Amino acid sequence: MKYTFTDLPIGSCFVGKNGKVKKKVTEQKAALVKENGRVSMGKMKGQAEVESTGCPLNLLGVGLRRHPEMVIQIGDGNILERRGRKRR
Repeated sequence: MKYTFTDLPIGSCFVGKNGKVKKKVTEQKAALVKENGRVSMGKMKGQAEVESTGCPLNLLGVGLRRHPEMVIQIGDGNILERRGRKRR
C-alpha cells in the first residue's frame, strides 16, 4: 500500500524509489544498511510516495538510540560476567 513518507510512523520500514528497504528514523530522515553493514542516514526530499513493508532483521535496531523508549532489554546486560562461583 502506498503512503507518503510523512504519514508513516517512526520506526517503520518502507521500500523507496530504487527498490531498497529503508527505515524511518525521524520525521525527515531515513536509514539504509549497506552491504558492508554500515548505516547511512539521509533526509527525504519532498513528499515521496513509498510502499510500507515489514522490517528485515538487519534494520531491527537501527535508529533506536534516538528513541530510547522503544528499546527493550532482555537479560541482565552483561553476558561475560560469571553468574555464580564455581567450586573446584
